[in-house]
This record gives sequence, structure tokens and C-alpha cells, in this order.
Amino acid sequence: MDSEVTFLIEGAVVKPIITMPTSATIRQLKKKIEEYTDIPISRQILSHDNTKLIDDFIINHYNFGPIPGIQLEVETDPNQMDVNITVTSPVFKVRLKVNQMESVMQLKQKIGDMWGIETKDITLWHLCRRMQDDHLLHMYYINEGSDVEFTRTGFPS
Repeated sequence: MDSEVTFLIEGAVVKPIITMPTSATIRQLKKKIEEYTDIPISRQILSHDNTKLIDDFIINHYNFGPIPGIQLEVETDPNQMDVNITVTSPVFKVRLKVNQMESVMQLKQKIGDMWGIETKDITLWHLCRRMQDDHLLHMYYINEGSDVEFTRTGFPS
């Protein structure tokens, strides 16, 4: 039976935990990360203890300890800084164009302007994480086709 290792993927606000067999390749680990974050394998750079992980090497090659932290760096694509996302709530679904370098507050302002809702009454979620106003969208792995959930926390007076 193949043993497994559980990784904590670090690098942004969202920190997935992924378990893989030690016989899997780093490329297969990147595929799992892509499934979770929608970041293409080609844009992922993984490292551990300042060592870049090689796609074709098997996980067991690196002799990771228990629950190793893997640093995920995402190569930016200057041609894809403006992306289309979907904002969903229990009552609506809308497509918006955003820049990955915009803040969560800027996205809240766009939503608030569309529906006349104060930004203080808007809570946004992505990958099961509550998004913080002062963070940039790319810190939540927002990219083309991402889905952001909207909840209204206050009601009109």
C-alpha cells in the first residue's frame, strides 16, 4: 500500500490542505491544486524549504516531513489581469469584469453600486473563505471564471 503525505499549500489567504500518495508526481500535486484554486498548472511554482519542486519528480523524492508547508507562487499573466467572474447570491447571479489587483472593497463597491447596497452590508466569499476588504482579489486566487459568493449582512432601514 502506498503511503500518503498531507500538504499545507501556502502563498495566499486561501491555504488548501491536500493529501497525495507519495508515489504521485509534483505535476499531479499541481493538478490537485488546480482543481481547488483554478490556477493552471503552467502558472504554478511550488517550493519547499527554498527548493523549487520539479514537476516530473515523485513526491517521495523530497523526503517531506509530516504536513509539510508547500509555497505556491503564481506566475502573473499581464494579459489576464482583467478577468470575468461570476457573483452569486441566493437571489441573483451576475458576471462582472474585475482586475485581479483590485481590492475586495472595490468589488464590494461595484456590487453595492449595482443594487444600491452599502458596502458594510456586503460579505463576499471565495473557496469557502470570507474575503477581507483590504486584501487584493489575486490573494484569493480570483481568475477568469471564478465564482464569488455574495451575502447581504444588513437590511435597508
